[in-house]
Amino acid sequence: MPVLNFEKKEERPYSDGKEAKIWHLYVGDVETRLSNYKETLVKILRDRGTRTVCDAACGIGIDSLMLLDEGYEVVSCDADEAFLQRTREMRRERPDLAHWQIGFGDWLDLKSAEVKHPAEGYDAIICIGNSFVTLPDFEGENRTHLRALQNFRDLLKVGGVLIIDHRNFEYTLAHKKFASNTQECIYYNSGRAFNVRTDLIEEEGKVTKVIFKSDMDVSGSELANGPDIKWKRRDETLVPALEMSDIPFYPHTLEGFTALLKTVFGKKADHRVLPDFKENGSDNSESEPMFWVHVIVKS
Repeated sequence: MPVLNFEKKEERPYSDGKEAKIWHLYVGDVETRLSNYKETLVKILRDRGTRTVCDAACGIGIDSLMLLDEGYEVVSCDADEAFLQRTREMRRERPDLAHWQIGFGDWLDLKSAEVKHPAEGYDAIICIGNSFVTLPDFEGENRTHLRALQNFRDLLKVGGVLIIDHRNFEYTLAHKKFASNTQECIYYNSGRAFNVRTDLIEEEGKVTKVIFKSDMDVSGSELANGPDIKWKRRDETLVPALEMSDIPFYPHTLEGFTALLKTVFGKKADHRVLPDFKENGSDNSESEPMFWVHVIVKS
């Protein structure tokens, strides 16, 4: 098994398996989610003649399954066994996808993932859904982040593309609070999360960690009568709820993350940034994109 990028497995985000059980509720309607970026993502891949794709943060397999249905050869990795179990359940429901490779894979040792990587390298690697920001910088000076990005590059063939995103934390880092004019989230829009709150952790006057906390309204779901349910007030109504685990994010700026990518891929690498997967910029110039999506090519 690949090495863990945390000293102890229980230190990893989502390690208790709770989020894997409720992630489909957090995501909401899958087709609504995919409508926010599927067309752009598939166009990027199609325009490059992509055949093989590694989904390096597959979660419960939503994006992997979509790409498989679009005809791509997809290998799905995640460093959370509970999420991988949900993805394997999706595979079992689709006998036509028995060839779908799903396995444990840590970004800091991705070559050793429990899958068979193509010898010639992948045409594309995707790491989306605000996943990369969950990786701490264990070694300092972004050495951990650079190592993970180098591993992505190493698994790409020449001409292969990495598509990776991170949340737009510019305003938060500058003002130590969240902007009120941010676009809606393109990935998670079920409307079930409530009591959402954040803690900003500072070191030497700078925000170095953002911790998200929330409750999940599981009304009308298969989890509504589960043993971990707590009844909580949402507006004027008591609802069955699950407390989500604290989710730590390690914020990057657009400029800073671009610099990391250029350090690994080269200063002259073909690179562009899509706000919220929009090819021509945000649909609303008065609001900030929630995510910066980087598209960078290995030369």
